[in-house]
Amino acid sequence: MPALVTVVVPVFDVEDYLPECLDSLARQTWRGLELVLVDDGSTDGSAAIAAGWAARDDRFRLLRQDNRGLGAARNVGLDHGTGEYLMFVDSDDVLPPYAVEVLVGALERTGSDFASGNVALLTGQGLRQSWLHRGTHRTTRLGISLRDQPNLVYDRLACNKVFRRSFWTGHRLRFPEGIRYEDIPVTIPAYAVARQVDVLDLPVYYWRQRPPGAVRSLSQRQDEVPNLVDRFAAVTSASRSLARLAEPELKRWYDESALRSDLRMFLDLLPVVDDAYRRRFLDLTVDFLAGVDESVLDRLAPRLRVAWRLARERALPELLAVLAVGPAGQPSTVVRRGLRRYLDLPLLDAGHPAVPRRAYRAPGGVRTEVHEARWVGNRLLVRGLAYDVSRGAARPWQPIRLLWLRAPARRWRRMLPLPTRVHPTGGVHATGGTEPPGADGRQPGAGWAGFSTLVDPRRLRGRGGWAIGDWSFLVLLVGAGRPRPGMLAVGDARPALPARWVDAGVRVVPFVRSGRLWLRVERPGARVTGVRVAEKALLVEGVAGRRPAPGTTVCLSRVTGVVGRAYPVLPTGAGPVDGCWTARVPLEDLVADSGLVDGDARPVGDGPAATGGRAVLVGEAGAGWRVALAEPGAEPVELPVPADFTGVRQVLGPVELMARPTDDGVLWLRVLPPGPVAAGAELADGTLVLTGGLPSDGEGWAELRILLRHRESGTPTGPPLPDLVLPAEVRGAWWSVRIPLTGADGPADGDWVPLYRRRSDEMPVDLPFDVSARRMLPRDVNVGIRRLELLPDREREVVRLGPRPA
Repeated sequence: MPALVTVVVPVFDVEDYLPECLDSLARQTWRGLELVLVDDGSTDGSAAIAAGWAARDDRFRLLRQDNRGLGAARNVGLDHGTGEYLMFVDSDDVLPPYAVEVLVGALERTGSDFASGNVALLTGQGLRQSWLHRGTHRTTRLGISLRDQPNLVYDRLACNKVFRRSFWTGHRLRFPEGIRYEDIPVTIPAYAVARQVDVLDLPVYYWRQRPPGAVRSLSQRQDEVPNLVDRFAAVTSASRSLARLAEPELKRWYDESALRSDLRMFLDLLPVVDDAYRRRFLDLTVDFLAGVDESVLDRLAPRLRVAWRLARERALPELLAVLAVGPAGQPSTVVRRGLRRYLDLPLLDAGHPAVPRRAYRAPGGVRTEVHEARWVGNRLLVRGLAYDVSRGAARPWQPIRLLWLRAPARRWRRMLPLPTRVHPTGGVHATGGTEPPGADGRQPGAGWAGFSTLVDPRRLRGRGGWAIGDWSFLVLLVGAGRPRPGMLAVGDARPALPARWVDAGVRVVPFVRSGRLWLRVERPGARVTGVRVAEKALLVEGVAGRRPAPGTTVCLSRVTGVVGRAYPVLPTGAGPVDGCWTARVPLEDLVADSGLVDGDARPVGDGPAATGGRAVLVGEAGAGWRVALAEPGAEPVELPVPADFTGVRQVLGPVELMARPTDDGVLWLRVLPPGPVAAGAELADGTLVLTGGLPSDGEGWAELRILLRHRESGTPTGPPLPDLVLPAEVRGAWWSVRIPLTGADGPADGDWVPLYRRRSDEMPVDLPFDVSARRMLPRDVNVGIRRLELLPDREREVVRLGPRPA
């Protein structure tokens, strides 16, 4: 029997959203669930909905109480739960089917105190990455602590985590009652006292963002004084708990994060709120900053340094003057005073006793960001930006960029210089925002911050053979002042990082570690030689350096390092040293674990006809597994595929199985609704032409439409842009569509997600791209007066359009 997980769901006046929430809980692939629903005095139909679930599914229990708030409801649910693990879900949010499985699976493997997964924002237009978790959950890291990854202090949600009950009760954790923002006073101390935690990059929680006109959620009512008071109370409680734990460095990390995010939102509201709100804000700020180390203010961005110091002194007119220049985190004009550079903010020259001039100093350092990594012929093209933040890159020679690769082992002692070209950027397209030259010429422009380099893999070997190991990219900026070294960072919009076989048994794999780009030269100990469907199973065939030991298995993992299922490996070679093997993965396991159908492979839910089951949300990661080989007592080793591997597609009743390589060349299995898959891409005469195949003979797809949806539309910040709907030409089992990129019929500037819809009455679904299409896509080209970029976003593509660089 699987370990029992208690899931606590407080319920209060959410009748419009509760059915979807509870349905997502009932469909979890982890079967050992105890679902405790706590009706917190609902005045609508929520209690009746919850009672209906409890009556027809014995995993659900309903408790009732007078309205006491979210914290009290969670505590009551905890007191009535019996599970070995604990999870909390808000009743207007949704879990993907695999959420509990991967979180508990990580804990069962590592023994950590709790596991935290990535979060996606659920809007009317689909899913998009939570900005709060973009940096914290960029990569999977198992068995780490807050000291290993300090930015985890930004992960304040309780609902994207599974806790061990022994950890929870051992540290006497309880949610505060009578205030809002209950998560912060619990999650921050939990991170501080945890022996180790698991951080997963896969989204495990869909955090609903209610649309304009709907009843606003708590996080959407920041302009109300009670929310201001409760947020400060929660942040102050967490900060003081770290002080009581005698963790000064952890406290400084947390205080800095609060001033950058949790509390900054109120700072940005000051120009538009009334005087009573402003006075309360200043009172709370003075109280909070009294317990904050002065060094924390010095680590903030210049505008925040100035703003918080003015707020601490209640200098409201001066504070409003600084905020009038723009939001507190926005870049500003840089000016010189003597030999130093400063932000041109109010009071820079007039001065203020509370704000020393050093607070205005412009940030320095090397800024780098990789935008693209792809193979051009037999060489790896790396493209991005690199410049000195304080000095800019307004001219091609300012500064000079030098790149190297550093060898992985001391015995090599090699630094390989790389040929580097400089490119215009037309404004820095980076996750930190655009930073064009100021109109008055005073701001250091970054119009020539772009660079590209080509890496020839043949240079990664010496007289003794290939330099196996991890090579790091180094960059040196040479210009006015001392040379500035750095490494190549990868931004939030991470590019595809394709692997390549470069020799018999040798691969070069670009990858990201700690937010930076590396190259790995490896000799895989095992690899896949073929995949096929036969006898109601997926047969995975491969070869290893030696005959597989008894007990060797092929493992399927939704998250790297967290094994979901394992299947025996059978040697097929004739001799004792022959390393050929095969493994049999039952198709019914893949279908049942997909979350699209129930355990008996029957459709569930009220999803569109195209899925034959539950509705698949736009942007959903879906059911996917990386495939690895594990010998007894050893860590699983992911299985690369041959360079000519084309993959497998097989319709299995209401779903379709795809077996294909990931960008880094590892065998990847995915179950998704049967539908079109883009297999080819071509750019001609300002039009992007996509082509691909359809399930079976294409019957029933005559009304196929391809859609482009703006990625940031449908959020609370504004009304959604309309989808661009294009009819596809269907011929038998093949389809094609023409997407105009110029003229009035094309999409506006921005990021657009390709979708498809079988009929007009169905929900759209992400359009998958197979390996050949991803390799054919024009990644970064000029189309007339516009710039086209194709950006990977997990297993889908995003079309980015913008002005052509000057």
